[in-house]
Amino acid sequence: MVGGSINTFTISALERETGVPRSTIHFYIGEGLLPRPAKTAASRSLYSESHVELLRRITELKQSGLSLAQIKEELLQDPALTSGDGIDLAAQEYERIHSEIIATATQEFAAKGYEDTHLATIVKKIGTTPHVFYSHFASKRQLLAECFRTMIESNLQSVETRLESTPDLAERLLARLASNEALHTLQSEAVSLIRAETPEPPGGVSDDLIQTYARIVERVAADIRSMHPASEPAAGVPIELLAYSMLGAYDNTQLRATWDDRYDRADLLRTHLWLFLAIRAALDGRVDIDREVQAYEGLIQKAASGAGS
Repeated sequence: MVGGSINTFTISALERETGVPRSTIHFYIGEGLLPRPAKTAASRSLYSESHVELLRRITELKQSGLSLAQIKEELLQDPALTSGDGIDLAAQEYERIHSEIIATATQEFAAKGYEDTHLATIVKKIGTTPHVFYSHFASKRQLLAECFRTMIESNLQSVETRLESTPDLAERLLARLASNEALHTLQSEAVSLIRAETPEPPGGVSDDLIQTYARIVERVAADIRSMHPASEPAAGVPIELLAYSMLGAYDNTQLRATWDDRYDRADLLRTHLWLFLAIRAALDGRVDIDREVQAYEGLIQKAASGAGS
């Protein structure tokens, strides 16, 4: 048993593990010598470690000369026969396959991008069938949303917990950017899907992506808010939009870096940190950006209204 889970076996795996043919296993189940397996599909059953233990025990008792009736009476004292493992094997198998799909799909999305990731490849890699896959995910969009959400939760648990003891906001920014390159790739793919023109009903995949992306934005926005002294007037622009601007800027610098070898990863990190420090200088009062922006307010309103376009 590892991590609170138990091993599960198909009928073929159970045969290999115990050396008992499936016809004999089915006979023992019919005679009440083994508990019935968990059904995960019409033609698929799962067996547990208890089945392995009981089959080995039956073999030992047969070799000692006991009849089937005597073996059954002996086994009735075994809680593995009377109560089973107390674990929902079907639910455990579902969760195992679900986790394998997410892990494999995350690798595919991060390496190939959304468009070049194929569900058939994922299905083949985990050794399942399209029918099983679609019992977990209705579409590739939904799969990306789930991979993105899972990575965000993992990142929040690991990276953010460590950063709680790091007061330097610039250092925290760099640690986040360095923490998981696959996360940033999925983030870019998620944003592309959010921008897609295909409309979806409320509560659809795009809503899930937006809500997950908002968790990243709030993390950045919280650091930006902390840079603004409470004694100073409110910033001249919404903090949330500054956070979105920071994330969008990094997505675009990543895109630029894929076009050729002119810029390396250090260039991307340095540029993003430069923007972050510029925002900090404006928020803590070292640079009066709000006054300079105010001088262009007329042009801002004209552009916003579409005048002159």
